[in-house]
Amino acid sequence: MHYLLEGLNDAQRQAVETTDGPLLVIAGAGSGKTRVLTRRLAYILTQRMAEPYQMLAVTFTNKAAGEMKSRVNELMRTEIAELQVSTFHSFCARMLRREATAAGYDSTFTILDQEDSVSLIRNCIKDLKISDGQFPAKGQARKISDAKNQLISADQFAQAASGYFESRTAEIYKLYQRRLRECNGMDFDDLIFNTVWILRNNPEIGEKYRNRFRYLLVDEYQDTNRVQYLLLKSLLGDHQNICVVGDEDQSIYGWRGADIRNILEFEKDFPGAKIIKLEQNYRSTNIILKAASAVIQNNQARKGKTLWAQAEDGERISLYLVDSAEDEAVRMVDVVDQRRKETSLKEMVILYRTNAQSRPFEEQLRRRNIPYQIVGGISFYQRKEIKDLMAYLKLIANPKDDVAFGRVINYPKRGIGDKTLADIGALGASEQQPMYEIARNAAGYPELSGKAKKIRQFVEIVEKYRARIDSDPIDILCEDLVTDLKLIEELRAEDPVIGETKVENIEAFIEGTSEFARGRADANLRDYLADISLFSDIDQYREIEEKITLMTIHSAKGLEFEVVLIVGLEEGLFPLQRTMIDPMELEEERRLFYVAATRARKQLFLSSATTRFRFGEVQSMASRFIKEIPADLLNKHDLRARTQYHASVQSPATTSARPYPSHQSDADLLGGAGGSSVPARVKGETYYEYEENEIYRVGRIVAHPTFGRGKILAAEGFGDSLRLEISFTGIGVKKIMAKYAKLRVVG
Repeated sequence: MHYLLEGLNDAQRQAVETTDGPLLVIAGAGSGKTRVLTRRLAYILTQRMAEPYQMLAVTFTNKAAGEMKSRVNELMRTEIAELQVSTFHSFCARMLRREATAAGYDSTFTILDQEDSVSLIRNCIKDLKISDGQFPAKGQARKISDAKNQLISADQFAQAASGYFESRTAEIYKLYQRRLRECNGMDFDDLIFNTVWILRNNPEIGEKYRNRFRYLLVDEYQDTNRVQYLLLKSLLGDHQNICVVGDEDQSIYGWRGADIRNILEFEKDFPGAKIIKLEQNYRSTNIILKAASAVIQNNQARKGKTLWAQAEDGERISLYLVDSAEDEAVRMVDVVDQRRKETSLKEMVILYRTNAQSRPFEEQLRRRNIPYQIVGGISFYQRKEIKDLMAYLKLIANPKDDVAFGRVINYPKRGIGDKTLADIGALGASEQQPMYEIARNAAGYPELSGKAKKIRQFVEIVEKYRARIDSDPIDILCEDLVTDLKLIEELRAEDPVIGETKVENIEAFIEGTSEFARGRADANLRDYLADISLFSDIDQYREIEEKITLMTIHSAKGLEFEVVLIVGLEEGLFPLQRTMIDPMELEEERRLFYVAATRARKQLFLSSATTRFRFGEVQSMASRFIKEIPADLLNKHDLRARTQYHASVQSPATTSARPYPSHQSDADLLGGAGGSSVPARVKGETYYEYEENEIYRVGRIVAHPTFGRGKILAAEGFGDSLRLEISFTGIGVKKIMAKYAKLRVVG
């Protein structure tokens, strides 16, 4: 037997040995998919079926790509430099550096992060004199991103646009793309969009890459969107050697364009495809698997599989029923405190549906001096001091970058105000020149004569480091730039306490450039910027730190822990309220629970609060996902106070959800055979009925002073607490408090 096949089960072995033609590997959670992928790569290489440069493996995070390549190198017992294992965006960025001119760009193009993209769109909205109230920049950024993920260009969007709102979005999209080209910049979506465009519209380049890659491997295929699917099709030669690995039950990114149909319809897209299912789980106990499987079986959009493990059944899942978010934090941190005696903190995680839920847990952990780390909060690379330094580096690498220019022309402060910046922008627009080019020639413009000296000081710094791009290591260049700008002194002067933290961040950034330089002898500034601009929050996650981790479930994808605590399991929170009117979105929420539960190896804890204040209302119904878990798999702890509502419920106006009676049974809450999700009345209990407000009944058409016309989809609450869910034309669904909305009924 080939040494790469040793220790594999039958299904895994088939997946490694099936090398010709299209192959779909359905890999259940914890079924060893990374093992299969890496061994398959190594197997093809050892069998001399392809050279390293003829293979491409793509996944979704730099972290996963790095781990995969490292494991292949271990299996091959040598460093294989030419093997391409990367994220979709990293692969496209590298290809575009070589082929950018075919799309009308310079190879020195800048990659704009999400914040910079939104900022540029906001400027476009302002320049077009369009209402930013009706067309908020973030909303327009999402619409443009959705279009690019469907491979719809600005011109195509404009041709298909109908009505006022789509027409205005078309104008914004078109100007945004023009501004990106003017500053030689691309956003994340452009990286894949432009790559597909080149492969499709330049036959010579397309043929070159199709001839080059003999094998394509795709990890997490269930998370691919339309344009990523088209990229793969554009790279695939006549051999059709594409292997995709994924699990439709873990498709949790529909909100950002992932199309579950890519995996569900693989056989249709690639006729003759072979399907192999990996169903043996090597991670979790059987009880955890049974619970996760029981929940996910309620979904319709799935191929179906049965996960099983040779491991013991394990402990039953602990469910904690508590009064409030604060009580939940106390009880869950109690669990952490108890478990840390036998389990390392780095092997524990608290998972929640939304970032806003982290606050009470942070407070409790701090009070008890339990070290923790948060993944998914403010990214290191989104901190202001880091963004400012990065903007200097981007401008040095690409002087056409107007976004970077606008950010740092007056940082540190040098007396160049908004008016001067606006004058530079106007001159740049009239002469069709980058703003930096106008600044370089400031002395020649009467409008800038009063600030010419200060502008020249800024330009001299940028020019000094532009001359060093190709000769100096990135870490030396960066350290000298920080010194010349006097950034350390500036930050400490702003605030002695907070400034010191920012200084530490700058030092950490420089250390990061040193690590990059050590790993790549010939790396320069442009290489570094291309690499760092594609980092995600999860790429910063550090398993080695002795801290408990707090993160959203989305951030936990691909990770595993000994002990997992899933909190906030209430209707309206998990699943989210907006998902309950769309069966497909509700199925994605259920997949999200499945992902969360299968992160656990040994122990799984769940919690549900009877009251939770969100947007001024009280959520009080246990999540349907709890009810979908067989009762014999649960160990229930009812920690709710017997008089939990004596103070909080005073009148119909103070609550918008029906509270559970204080001595409601577990059977009522968790749902048994024929159980109702609404608790029965209890004699003598104060129980408020919801009365529908006739003015704002579901289905009515209303007009909002900012959002325009919309249809009421749902109404919750009473009186001052009445909250409406309205679908506004061209805007989407919004949740608003009726009391403050200034709505006018129009139909």
